[in-house]
Amino acid sequence: MEKARSFTQWQALAEAHDHQTGRDAWRLKADSPLYDDVSINTRLQRLRKLRKRGDNQGLLFALSEGIHGNMAGMGNPKLYAKARSGTKVLITEYIDEICDALEYLSPRRFKGISWADRVEFFQIASHCYGRSALMLSGGGTLGYFHFGVLKALIEQKLCPVVISGASAGAFVAAIVGTRSDKEFLALFEDNYLARALTENRDNIKIGFGMGKQIDMRAIKREMAKLIPNMTFKEAYEKTGRSINISISPAEPRQNSRLLNHIASPNVTLRSAVLASTALPGVFQPVQLEARNVDGDIKPYLPSRRWIDGSFSQDLPAKRLARIYGVNHFIVSQVMPGLGREPNTKPGLRTIVSDASVAATKQMLRGYLDFFQRYGKVGPKMGTALNALNALMEQQYTGDINIFPGYGLTGLGKLLKMLSEDEMAELIQAGERATWPKIPIVDTTTRIGRTLDTILHSFEVDQAHWLRTAPQTDTALDADVDRAPTGKSPAKARRSKRVSTIIDKKAQGKAVA
Repeated sequence: MEKARSFTQWQALAEAHDHQTGRDAWRLKADSPLYDDVSINTRLQRLRKLRKRGDNQGLLFALSEGIHGNMAGMGNPKLYAKARSGTKVLITEYIDEICDALEYLSPRRFKGISWADRVEFFQIASHCYGRSALMLSGGGTLGYFHFGVLKALIEQKLCPVVISGASAGAFVAAIVGTRSDKEFLALFEDNYLARALTENRDNIKIGFGMGKQIDMRAIKREMAKLIPNMTFKEAYEKTGRSINISISPAEPRQNSRLLNHIASPNVTLRSAVLASTALPGVFQPVQLEARNVDGDIKPYLPSRRWIDGSFSQDLPAKRLARIYGVNHFIVSQVMPGLGREPNTKPGLRTIVSDASVAATKQMLRGYLDFFQRYGKVGPKMGTALNALNALMEQQYTGDINIFPGYGLTGLGKLLKMLSEDEMAELIQAGERATWPKIPIVDTTTRIGRTLDTILHSFEVDQAHWLRTAPQTDTALDADVDRAPTGKSPAKARRSKRVSTIIDKKAQGKAVA
């Protein structure tokens, strides 16, 4: 499996491994102390019978009783760590039935349940179930590992719409955020991406203490090869991906920010990436840029400068949850030592180690707080202390974690200029590390993806209904006051304002 050249090959080998080790028998056997298999099976049979009988009201009622990711404990991580090719077949069949039932109830012209009741149900179900996000960590040159992770997820149509990136992760997020799936996968043909990342025509050299010597114009030229001159809003309108980039303050009294098409729609992706990758001691702090009302690129928050996003929020889970309703996180963590898989059977050594780490962090926080309160701290030292405190407070793992296999030896490549072969190898390492996670990603996100697809169709259908719906007297009366003299207000306003807006909405949703 470690030498597989594609996910298809890996999957076949994983199934063979499960057969040789008896794990396929474990998958077929429904009962387990890890979840309530009786409850899952009972609900599965009930849903099947209701759909077969055509009892649509009963089916809607049964679905509304429990659509969430941990129904009867089926979200237990241990259930996805036993076999290589997937979890219990009962869980897979139950999720399949849920998705089939949701799609069965979704057509506009469905008889028996009103459109309004079904729209309300799907909206509530989506809100309760939540959605997934992919978070890409910082890590210098090691961050190119993320390209392989994204390639594997996109090929299997499992990449979340919400993606965040910090530092090196911001660079990768901006590249995928400005391309469709087809355009992104085309980057890997004939090793194009590896060549583009390693050309370095301007002979750029990066290292600690070289901040003032680095030619930022050359850096921008290299970045322009892969990141189009787009704003967050323009990128979202093209691809439908919600790209989020973390930046940290360069001054003590500033707050960190999460840039995206909602909070900062007109900020340019290139300036956001430059800010998020501005590692102190390597790059100077960066000023953001944005398009103004005339479409010209101008300084954004001119008095502020920003540094590496990993210092404040390498993985901005709380902010993503607040903005997008995300409650399930897939993490690609490339920094050695910052993350590890949760130990399902922690021994005494692990428990003592975790306790000592927690105690050390608490003690350091106390020292930092005392020093900042009573010591003489200058602006640079204040920024450094704030960054150190933020690093200690952060969580570096999620629900599903994708780690590289190079361990602490990878630290030597943090700022190294890689060759084309080394780059291709690092990208492929990202793919191989992701393949074992594909079964769990597919299973745990399928209901959320189904709900998102249904709600997307509802919105487009709603736009079509609005386009053909008559205007009310109130709307026409309001338009009379704004219409130019001599024109028919209803016809003019209907064609030039309302229809245009609705057409754009429908087209935008179709692209997204």
